[in-house]
Amino acid sequence: MSGVQRRRINRISNEDESDHSDNDQSRSNVSKVAFDPEEAKIKDDVSVPKLTLMEEVVLLGLGDSEGYLSFWNDNISYVLRGCILIELALRGKIRIIDDSARKSFDLSERLIEVIDASKTGEVLLDETLQLMKNDEPQSIVSWIDLLSGETWNFFKVNYQLKQVRERLSKGLVDKGVLRTEMKNFFLFDMATHPVADSSCKESLKRRIMSTLVDRTLSLQYNEYFPESTTFKVIRTVSLIITAYSANVLENVLNTLEYEKRDKALSRAENLLNNFGNYPFKLVNEPDNRISINLNQLVEDEIKANPKTALQLEVLAGVFDVFAKMDVII
Repeated sequence: MSGVQRRRINRISNEDESDHSDNDQSRSNVSKVAFDPEEAKIKDDVSVPKLTLMEEVVLLGLGDSEGYLSFWNDNISYVLRGCILIELALRGKIRIIDDSARKSFDLSERLIEVIDASKTGEVLLDETLQLMKNDEPQSIVSWIDLLSGETWNFFKVNYQLKQVRERLSKGLVDKGVLRTEMKNFFLFDMATHPVADSSCKESLKRRIMSTLVDRTLSLQYNEYFPESTTFKVIRTVSLIITAYSANVLENVLNTLEYEKRDKALSRAENLLNNFGNYPFKLVNEPDNRISINLNQLVEDEIKANPKTALQLEVLAGVFDVFAKMDVII
C-alpha cells in the first residue's frame, strides 16, 4: 500500500453553505492534495547534514572559479561509489550481515544487507538502495565495482551509476552551494559549476584542518553541518579519508607550508590505515601531536550510538578497499 495519503480541501461557496441539496455538487469539487509523510520525515531529519559525503568530496575537488574537477583524476569516480556505501551506513540503511563466519573473510569481502529501505531524499542514495534491496547480498568491494561499472558480469552492467559527478554538482547547485555557467573549451561548450557559497567550502576546510593540523580537534557547526548530526567526528574522519583517496585533499592543504602539509598528509594516511580495520585502531601514535583528542571523541560517539557496530564495519570495509585501490583500479 502506498505511503501517500490524501488531504481533502473543501471548496464550498457561502451561497451554497445552507443548501443541503448542493452537497453532492460540493463533494465533486473537492480538491485532493498529495501528502507524503515519508518526504516530510526526511525534511525534518536533523541527524544528517545538508550535504552528503559524496557532495563534500566533489566540492573539495572543484576549483572555486573554474567549477570543474581535474580531467586527470582517475581515482575520484571509484571513491565516490565507496562514499555512497559509507553514507548509507551512517544513515542506518545498510550494514554487514551478522554472521560469525564473516570474520574469516577480509573486511572488503563481507556481505552487505539492507536494514532500512525507506527513502533518503538523495537520488543517488535511493537508486543504490533500490539496487541493493532487489539483489542478493554482495560484498563491499563487489558493490563498489558494480556501481562503478567495473564488472565482467553482463547481467549487472546496468548497475553502473551514470554521470555521478555531474549529478552531484547539480545537486550542489540545487542546495545553493554552486552555480551553473557555460564555458568554452576550444571545440565545445561545457557546463561548469563555480562556487556560489564560499562559506560552505570554507567550513569543510576548517573541519579538515582541525583534524589534520591542530593539536586539538574542535568542530564548528553551521546550517550545512548542524550540531545535531549523528557521527559528527566519524563523518569528519570519513571525509578526510575519502578526500585523500580521491586525490582532492591537497586542494585543502595547498596553503600550508611544506612541512605542515607533509605532516597533514601523513596524518590522513594514518587515519586510512587505522580506520580500515574493525574495531577501529583507536591507539595514539607515540609521535602524534595532531588532534590528540580524536580517538576519545570517536569512542564517545560509538558508545552514544549502540548497536551500530555492523554499520561502522561497512565504513572500515570501504576504507580497506581504498587502501588497496592502486591494485584494484
